[in-house]
Amino acid sequence: MRGSTIPSRLRLPLATAAMVALAATVMPSAAVASYPGSTNTCTVYSVPVAVTEGGPVDQTVVGELCMPRFGTPKTVQLLVHGATYNRTYWNFPYQPNRYSYVNYAVAAGYATFAVDVVGAGDSSHPAGSQVTIFSAAEALHHVITKLRAGAIGSVAFSKVIWVGHSMGSAAGWAEISRYHDVDAFIATGAPHTLSLATLGSAIIIPASQDPKFAPLGLDSNYISLPESDRSSLFYYAPTTDPQAFAVDYANRDAFTIPALNTGNGLFLEPASTAITRNVNVPVLDIFGEHDPLFCAPDAYDCSNYSIVKQNEMMFYPNATSFDMVIVPSTGHDLNTHMTAPYSYATMLSWALGHIAP
Repeated sequence: MRGSTIPSRLRLPLATAAMVALAATVMPSAAVASYPGSTNTCTVYSVPVAVTEGGPVDQTVVGELCMPRFGTPKTVQLLVHGATYNRTYWNFPYQPNRYSYVNYAVAAGYATFAVDVVGAGDSSHPAGSQVTIFSAAEALHHVITKLRAGAIGSVAFSKVIWVGHSMGSAAGWAEISRYHDVDAFIATGAPHTLSLATLGSAIIIPASQDPKFAPLGLDSNYISLPESDRSSLFYYAPTTDPQAFAVDYANRDAFTIPALNTGNGLFLEPASTAITRNVNVPVLDIFGEHDPLFCAPDAYDCSNYSIVKQNEMMFYPNATSFDMVIVPSTGHDLNTHMTAPYSYATMLSWALGHIAP
């Protein structure tokens, strides 16, 4: 791994190394319906939400709250997946000792609440025209308010860390810049300077034409990503386990054209007017060295850490601190590459240094 991609202050301390070893030894390797239960307990909640400010509370976000077996954390990590995913992205059902971020975060002492955004997973599926990055942000504002009030589970969390992946990070930009109700922000797979060439090469199909979603009767705004495009957009072959990719594809989800358009709009904003200018908490920006959505001839040269960081910092001028890590030998999906334990250790080392469990 290139030392230049990892700021010295984010190198793994001994405490975090011990935590990683714990996660690798005490978690059963067999995946079960809930999370492996030797060190964490998990409960599914359905949370009533609105998708417009002041609008009716007529939609539902489903999420799973996981707590350490011992102790009561004051901090919860809100885990928000990206487009074509649902909450299984954070607790991947294949080799959880390697791929489950939930296992690592709970082993570090945090609570986690991994959600299905509105329009995905077990959450409600309103008309696709209502499902945008901004409606996701509004719905998750309701979730954060309830987490802090103790209305989800039995703990009123005093601290919230937003952990987003890709479009889940973009939803964080919109929510945090509007409501300022989280204490730290980890954006994964979400640098700026989106590659329009890569984006333009992707093929999307109506969700009704995907055998997995056809029975759901979703309207024409709901779309799906074919297997070949999922591979080329999200994965770096040398560090991809083919079985992990197969499990990923089996757990794919639908997303919407309005969410795609509004999310891409935020990625394409210039730094001078970007919504991220209103983010005023500590930020960790972490993404893969071989992410074709952002590391491309018409986007970033991700081999040049200093130039990329200089550019990314301009998008967060009011963050109380800003750190950036480029994960070597990794594509868009940090959680489903063989390098996932390195990404998780880096994220949790940063979190422990800013907001205690």
